[in-house]
Amino acid sequence: METWSTSISSTAHPTSDSAPIVKHPKFFFDNTLIVIQVQIENVLFNVHKYQLLKSETFADMFAIAEKSRSDTEPSEGSTIDSPIELNGVSASDFESLLTVLYASDCIMFTSHLSSCQPEPEASLIIPAFRLTNMWNFSNLRAYLMPLAEKVLDDVDKIVFAQEFHIDSWVVPAYTRICQRSEPLNSKEAAKIGLEGVLLVSRIREEGHIYGASSQRNCIQGGCPMPLQPRFYCTQCGRYHGLNEIKLSDEAIAEKIRVWVQNGYNFAE
Repeated sequence: METWSTSISSTAHPTSDSAPIVKHPKFFFDNTLIVIQVQIENVLFNVHKYQLLKSETFADMFAIAEKSRSDTEPSEGSTIDSPIELNGVSASDFESLLTVLYASDCIMFTSHLSSCQPEPEASLIIPAFRLTNMWNFSNLRAYLMPLAEKVLDDVDKIVFAQEFHIDSWVVPAYTRICQRSEPLNSKEAAKIGLEGVLLVSRIREEGHIYGASSQRNCIQGGCPMPLQPRFYCTQCGRYHGLNEIKLSDEAIAEKIRVWVQNGYNFAE
């Protein structure tokens, strides 16, 4: 077995003791000329070779395999008995990649139309981008980046940016989270982790960024006026409402920027 650094390997067809091989219901094209058989888990794909050649990794793999094979040997992936087996990825993620690959063809090469089909949803973009990044589909990566930025919320932008080292997304996303009135819910907190939760909490405490939920109404005579927490400033000798001393956007962003530069930790 020949193993590739990207978890791509060429293996023999599974034995009868393995799980039965099934053809993918959507991405197994029968009536095509130049196709490649790809097996992931127990799912067999039959897709156009030109799609995989958009990847630098696949292009290199095909070139090396072609040079090393004898004239009597079939090319890897050319028959159902010699599929290219992809290890370390799931069939569902590969399906997402193929869906986006074929959709991007339709959108990119029909400029006179708005698109042939809707842009991919977030559920497709994230796994597709992960394989795109791993296998060096440079053009597809550039196509998916603005789509991901548009469909992901701020918490998912942070997770996405940290996984794929998109540093320019981190500070703006954290800034918006710190500025919003809603607290982090449990799912969001789990996604950004303890350090992220501490960052948001500390900035909110320092800037006294509170939403409407912190207001309490006066109970004297049914008065509807909201009461705000207040503090006494020893420098000016006056009382101030906490909503009067919010940090500026620039101040929040700078604190987050320093935190990121310090390896997502506070400089104590």
